[in-house]
Formats: sequence, structure tokens, C-alpha cells
Amino acid sequence: MAWLLLLAMSGCAGLPGPAPGEQSWQRHREQLQQLSHWTASGKIALRTPDQAESASLLWQQMGESSHLRLSGPMGISATTVDSDGRLLEVRQGEDYSRWDLDDPGLGAEHTWDLPVRSLHHWLKGIPAPEAPVESLLLDEAGQLPQQLQQSGWTIDYQQFSSFGDYLLPTRLQLSRGATKARIILREWGDLSAP
Repeated sequence: MAWLLLLAMSGCAGLPGPAPGEQSWQRHREQLQQLSHWTASGKIALRTPDQAESASLLWQQMGESSHLRLSGPMGISATTVDSDGRLLEVRQGEDYSRWDLDDPGLGAEHTWDLPVRSLHHWLKGIPAPEAPVESLLLDEAGQLPQQLQQSGWTIDYQQFSSFGDYLLPTRLQLSRGATKARIILREWGDLSAP
């Protein structure tokens, strides 16, 4: 399952304030930026020019640390991906790999370029803070993203649901070139902010 790795108000006196939709989006984004510990589970389907695969996924986020477990039918080809925000470790069966996320040759050398530092933000429905936003399209209410473009990726948000005090994505698609990943997140839990 190495295929997995293919994969920004202050107001001034006398100036008009942000539009109501901008305020809604700003509040929503700030709430999710504070959400630092969570668990999400569901399914992922990936299609590239060379292959198409699907897996069950379990993502656990604890601050900057991520733990992702992917498993195919009957537990075959179970893969775990762990990151502390600086290093990435991938285990698949007996195979083990470790990379420095700051290595500029990482994507080219290993033929994958998943933006690991951005993905946990995208899953929550917000842009990653470390990269400029190329484009952001909000829903009619001006609260939720419909499409985000960042780091060369397009993230289409197709469905949100309430989990506790949070509105979180339950269906999204990531694409870059000919690579597409469809993600369905059925459950969000262990939601906490510092």
C-alpha cells in the first residue's frame, strides 16, 4: 500500500468589517485549528494511472503526531504510517521505511509526494497553515469549504456531519494530476482541543 503516499482578521476603525460569510468561515476555521486530538475512521479508495486500490483507514491525531492504519480485505496488506511532523515511518508487513519530511528529494526519490504535514488539516476541512492557499470556495452560507486548492492538490468536500461541537467532513476527494483519492470518514471521535 505504498500508493497511500501518492497522495491563512483584524479590523481597523472606520473600515468595513468582513462579510457575514467570512465571519462564519473564520469562526469555523479557528475552532478546527484548535482541534488537536482526534480519531477518524472510514475508507479510502485510490486511483492512479498504474493502479486502483481501496482500504479501511483509522487516523489518530495527537498534536503534531499522526498514526494512520490502513488495512485491506481480511486484514491483508496492513500498513501503518506514523509521523511526529518531522519524521515519517511506514510499516507494511515486515517492510519498514523511515524518511525525514524536510528532505527535498523525498518525493522524487520514492515516487510519491503525499503532503503529510497538510493532510491532517485537510481531513478536518481547513487549509494547512504551512502552505499558501491557491484557491478556496465556500458553500452558500459562507461557513464550510466546498473546494480547497493547496500545494498543487485539489480537495473537494462533498459532505459534512456534526460530531459533538464540530462540523467535520465525512466525504471528500483529493486529486493531483491523474491521482485521485476518495475518502469516506464514518466516525470522528476523541475530539479535544488544548
